[in-house]
Amino acid sequence: MAENLLHHPITAREEILNLIPQKDPFVFVDTLFEYTALTGITGFKIPDDSLLLDGNKLSENGLIEHMAQSMSLHRGYQGALSGQSKPKTGFIGVIKTVEIFSLPRKGEKLRTYVEILHEIMNVTSVSARTENERGLVIATSEMKTVTVE
Repeated sequence: MAENLLHHPITAREEILNLIPQKDPFVFVDTLFEYTALTGITGFKIPDDSLLLDGNKLSENGLIEHMAQSMSLHRGYQGALSGQSKPKTGFIGVIKTVEIFSLPRKGEKLRTYVEILHEIMNVTSVSARTENERGLVIATSEMKTVTVE
């Protein structure tokens, strides 16, 4: 198993915003717990005023966006380690699979595990698994993201 290269979780909002291309109010990650070259663990506490709420729950689109931004945060930290001054922009190219088992409520804390499956040029195939604060898997996905220079 690869070594976690983070000495402590990154939770400072300013630092998180420097690692991802997304800007407020469209930010769906707030913590980087662990980082290895091929894996990462992110967190997100769903704010009461999130743009993608459906009633008092995060919508399916919000959950998918959180998983995609989890990958973006992993990629942003990787870039910061290699000396990039700002994160590269990326987008979801293909969603291969998404399974949503339950929607989390506002105020709930999510933990998402991302893993790079393979990478060819600027296309990355990644899997994600999101758990609620009780450790239950609420969503999984596999998608291809495209990074733009």
